[in-house]
Order: sequence, then C-alpha cells, then structure tokens
Amino acid sequence: MLKQEVDRQAANQLEEAADEVESRDDPLTELLGHHKMAVLIAALGTAGQSALGYVPPMYCVQFMQDADELPGNVALFSQLLCFALAAALALFVGMLVDAWGACKVYTFALLAGCIVAPAPLLYWWAHVPQAVAVPAVLIGQAVLGLLLALSSSQYLWVVELFPARVRTTGVSVAYNIGVGVFGGLGPLISDAGGRLVSPRSLVSAPAAFTMLAGFASLAAIAGSHVLARRGVLRLTHIRASPY
Repeated sequence: MLKQEVDRQAANQLEEAADEVESRDDPLTELLGHHKMAVLIAALGTAGQSALGYVPPMYCVQFMQDADELPGNVALFSQLLCFALAAALALFVGMLVDAWGACKVYTFALLAGCIVAPAPLLYWWAHVPQAVAVPAVLIGQAVLGLLLALSSSQYLWVVELFPARVRTTGVSVAYNIGVGVFGGLGPLISDAGGRLVSPRSLVSAPAAFTMLAGFASLAAIAGSHVLARRGVLRLTHIRASPY
C-alpha cells in the first residue's frame, strides 16, 4: 500500500510537471482547447444531482404550500430538514466513496435519487390527504436528504476528470453549467410542464424533469467509460482505484 501511494504521488508530480512544460496558456484557454470533452461530461454528469436538489425538495414543497395544503413554516422546516440531513450524512458518504469509489456511489445515487424515487414520492405528495400532509412531507424530505447525501459523491467524480493545472477552472465551468441549466431552470420547466401534465398524474412534470436529468447524467457516466476505453478521455487524475 505504501509503495502504491508513493507511485501515485510520483505520477501526479510528473503529470503536473508535464502540464507546465506542454502548455503556457492560461487555464481557461487550455481548458477549452484541450479538455472540452471533460467539460461536457462533467456538465451533463451534474445535471441529475442539480435537478434532485432544486426540484423535489424546493419547488414541489413550495407548490404544496401554494395549494394551501402546507403551512409556510412547515414547508421551510421541511427544506431545512432535507439539507441538514444531507450535510450530516455527507461524512459517511465520503467514507463509502473511499471504500467503494466515487463513480460507483454517484451512479447508485443517480439511479436511486433521480430514476427510482421521484415519481412515487411526488405522486404520494400529490394524493396525500391534507390531514397527514405535514408528516408526509417531513418523511419525504428525510428520504430526499439521504439521497442528496449520496449524490454528494459527484464532487469527487467531477474533480477526477480534470488535471491539476485546469482543475479549479474545469470544475467551476462544468458545475455552473450543470447547476445553472438543470438546477436553476428546473423549477421553471416543471412549472410550465405542470400546465400540460396534471400534478396528480402518475409521473408529474417535476418527476419527469428530474428523471430526464438523471438519465442525462447516467448517459454521461456511461459515455465517459466508452471514451476512456478509446483513449479520448482520462477519468481519474487523483485516485484511479477505487473508482
């Protein structure tokens, strides 16, 4: 294990030295010139987590509040519960990432959080009697908090895609595209879709949007492995295993 760690550190140092020799461009120019595929994969890869964080726990709860099914203070507390639980569990998710690998954990988080959970959870919220709306929302937000905690593995997954010289710039550009488009526009698209698809449908507009974003991220992960096998993309720049 010690020898592997020494070899890994030596490889990283050689890579950083090679970056300095091969390119004197500023990080943004080098990123757009040599790492466009990594930016695309990272931006699409963050779509699912962004939709999961902005649409079900924020927009859908606000929708229930506007429909007079949920007091405002309960809606706010439920959102606090969701994100506080996600923050509290992130430490344990980090341990899971160290043991299992960032890509595996993030893939599982996308499957559970974006594909499996949204439709039944939002269907339940749309049909729950008003008398039990409060406990239903709190239970649902706790589940979403757990799923968001698992999706925090995306941060290492994104970081791994970029070499040291352009790492901060690459993560910033890709993450802001993913969050800005799929997270920021998620509530707007869900609201527009809600005029075409009833919120009480089996798959509501917010659920469909979250699932679509999740499929985009899973496709990006699958595509990254194909590109890596063809030598077009390097998946890991920090820790090759576990991944």
